[in-house]
Amino acid sequence: MFDPVGADGFVYDLFHDYAVQAREWGYDLKTRAYTDESVAANDLKAGKCDMAMLSGVRTRELAKFAGSLDMAGGLQSYANLREAVGVMSGPKASALMRADKYEVAGVVPLGKVFLFARDRDHLASLDKLAGKRIAILDYDRPSRLIAEEAGASPVPASIASLGPLFNNGSAELTHAPAIAYAPLELQQGITPDGGIADFVLAMFSAQIVIHHERFGDDFGARSRAWVSDQLFDATLKRAKKAEKALGGDLWVSVDADRTRQYRAMSRRVRQQLWQEDWYSHRMQRLLKKIRCDGDGGLAECSQASEGGAVY
Repeated sequence: MFDPVGADGFVYDLFHDYAVQAREWGYDLKTRAYTDESVAANDLKAGKCDMAMLSGVRTRELAKFAGSLDMAGGLQSYANLREAVGVMSGPKASALMRADKYEVAGVVPLGKVFLFARDRDHLASLDKLAGKRIAILDYDRPSRLIAEEAGASPVPASIASLGPLFNNGSAELTHAPAIAYAPLELQQGITPDGGIADFVLAMFSAQIVIHHERFGDDFGARSRAWVSDQLFDATLKRAKKAEKALGGDLWVSVDADRTRQYRAMSRRVRQQLWQEDWYSHRMQRLLKKIRCDGDGGLAECSQASEGGAVY
C-alpha cells in the first residue's frame, strides 16, 4: 500500500479491514507499506506484489478506465464521486475495470484536490498565476497542461519532493488534497501569507490494483462491491475531516466568474487529452453525464455545446 506516512498512515490502517475480509474469501494478504508510490507501482509491475493500493493518477497507466476517474475537472462534488464509483463497482463495468493483466478491485476517495499558494494574492485571478512556479507530479501530464494553460511554470516533483519544493519557496504554488497537508508539512509553505483556492481541480482516489490471474475469476467484482459498500464512507469521512481541519482563514473564495474560467480551462485540457487518448473515452463520457445530470446549467451541457462534445 502506498501511504506517504507509511505504516502509521490512515490508508495503510484502512487496509487492515480489507485484509480481514479477504481471509473470508480465502486469501491471506501480507501487507507492506510504501512511502514512495513509484516503488510500489514498479514492484507490482515486476510481479513482486500480487496487489497494490495506488493513487488513481498512477493507476491510469495500468488500467486506463479506472485510472481516468481522477481527471482534471472531472467531478466537483462527493455526491458525483459516489455515483461514479458506484457505476465502476457494479457488474456492468466489470470488463472495463480489467486491462491486460491488471484489474482494479476497489476504489475509495482521498479527497478533493485544491490549489495551494504561498501568497494568497496569487489566487486572486487567473492572471496572477502567470509566470508563477507550480510544483506538480512529474508523471502527471494533465497537471502540466493545466499549469501551462494558466501561464504558470511547472516544476516537476515526486510525492517526496512536492512538499519541500513548496515549503522552501522553489515553487510558489502546488496542488494537493487536504489529507496531504499534514504529511507533506504544507503549513510550512502556506504560513503566514498563503491560502487555498476553494475550487475543486480534481478528485483524488486510491485504487486497489491486482494481477487478476493470481486471484479467482469473481474476486475483482466481489472486492469492488465490498470496498464500495464498506470502505467508501470511511475514507470519505477522513477526507472531509482533513478539509475541515484546514480552518476557514486559509480558504480563498473563488467567485462565479473565476469558477467559469477554471472550468473552461479544465475543459480545454480534457479536450486535448481526449485527442491524445490519454484518458479513457468511456470514463470521459461517464463523468460528463454525471456532471450534467447534477447541474444541467453548465455551459458544456448545452445541446449546442461544441457539437455535443463529450470531454
